[in-house]
Amino acid sequence: MSLREVTAWAQLHDVATLSDVALLKRLRNAADWFGILAAQTLAVRAAVTGCTSGKRLRLVDGTAISAPGGGSAEWRLHMGYDPHTCQFTDFELTDSRDAERLDRFAQTADEIRIADRGFGSRPECIRSLAFGEADYIVRVHWRGLRWLTAEGMRFDMMGFLRGLDCGKNGETTVMIGNSGNKKAGAPFPARLIAVSLPPEKALISKNPTAQRESSKRTSSSGGNAGSSGPCAIANIITGR
Repeated sequence: MSLREVTAWAQLHDVATLSDVALLKRLRNAADWFGILAAQTLAVRAAVTGCTSGKRLRLVDGTAISAPGGGSAEWRLHMGYDPHTCQFTDFELTDSRDAERLDRFAQTADEIRIADRGFGSRPECIRSLAFGEADYIVRVHWRGLRWLTAEGMRFDMMGFLRGLDCGKNGETTVMIGNSGNKKAGAPFPARLIAVSLPPEKALISKNPTAQRESSKRTSSSGGNAGSSGPCAIANIITGR
C-alpha cells in the first residue's frame, strides 16, 4: 500500500485522520519503535523450540539457475530450511555439475533431515547420515536403491508391499547396498516405510492412461510402487 492508501484506510476505519506527508514524518520519527518491534520478533523466533520431541526439522532441496537468455542451467542453489521457524538455515551456490546431496550441510544431533526422491538415489550420501548424528527421512524410488536383507540377500520389495493390509502403512528394517559404486561403502541399515496412497492416487498409479493425463496437470510421483494388486501401491520412504 502507498502512503496515500494507508491514510485513506485509516480514515475509513476511524483509526486516524492525517495526510500522506504527515504519515511519512511520523514513520521517520518512529525508527526506535520499529527497532524495538524487530528485536522482540527476533527474540521470539530465537526462543522457538522444535515440536518433534526435541528434534528440529530441516528440509533440503536445490534449484537450477540459468543466466538471462541462457538455454541451460549454469548454477545450482542448494538450500536448507526450518519449517518450524519459517527460516532458511543454509545456502550454497555451485555450478550445475555439483549434484544435490543429502549430506551437503553439516549435521547436528538434534535434527531430522527431510528430502524428496531426487536425493534418494545415491547410497553414499544416505550412508553418511545413517552413521552420522542427524536422523533423516528421504523419499525413494522402489527400484532406485539396492535393497538387501540383514543376511545380504536381495530384499523382496513387492512381496513386502503385497504383505501389507490394504490401506495400511508398514515398515521394516533393510540394508542398502552400494549398487556397484565402491564410493558407497559397505551395506548399511535403514528403516523402510511404505505409506499407502489414497484410492484416487492408487487408481492413477495403476492406470497408465490416467497417469499420463495426471502428469499433464501435476508432477508425477515417481517414488510409487505399483502392481496389479491394490495393496502393493505405496510411497516408499527410507530413514533412521
